[in-house]
Amino acid sequence: MIHAHVTSWFLALILFFVTYMLYKKNVGKKSKILHMILRVLYLAILATGGHMLAGYLTDPGIVNQGPIIIKGTLGVVLIGLMEIILVQRKRGESRLLNWVFFWITLLLVLFYGYSVLG
Repeated sequence: MIHAHVTSWFLALILFFVTYMLYKKNVGKKSKILHMILRVLYLAILATGGHMLAGYLTDPGIVNQGPIIIKGTLGVVLIGLMEIILVQRKRGESRLLNWVFFWITLLLVLFYGYSVLG
């Protein structure tokens, strides 16, 4: 399950940046299609992450479940930030603070995913 989760995150990040650039260039139809595909990837990320989270929370061998819950929460926040950034770009708006939060959250998710949880 972890491979599906990592693959969907990787594809979502690539598709996020491609969609952002298409919205920036005002390519309407292609950007809308990629945005919808990205939203399907969000569902795949949430499904695989939720499945892994449920497995971790029911495992009696894991005593400290705090980092697992923090990583899951940060992942949901990251998906929300990706969607906010794309919708703002679509409207012609752009806020630097959202990008700062995006990069900080992405680094925290990667830190918790690979360093803390392993």
